[in-house]
Amino acid sequence: MSMATVTVSFTLDEQRDRDLLAWLERQPAGKRSASIRAAIRAQASPTGVNLADVYQAVVELDRKLARGVRLAGEDAGDADEAPPPDVLAALDNLGL
Repeated sequence: MSMATVTVSFTLDEQRDRDLLAWLERQPAGKRSASIRAAIRAQASPTGVNLADVYQAVVELDRKLARGVRLAGEDAGDADEAPPPDVLAALDNLGL
């Protein structure tokens, strides 16, 4: 049994949505729909990591480091530890 395909359309403003149009243009040929679905799922998922989350974490870390705060395990080599697979997948879906 095959699944029905549903087409959803929306409009973008050429000036206001330049960033989105540029992102769409960077997607591989034949992969735009998959990229859009991944972006929507990443935003809609309550446990997903989005770019705003990453930016906020970087800003907070930068403030702490500027105050001279040392990170726990900083000398223990924790930086070599790979992020969890769901975090890696969410980062891949950011389209950067």
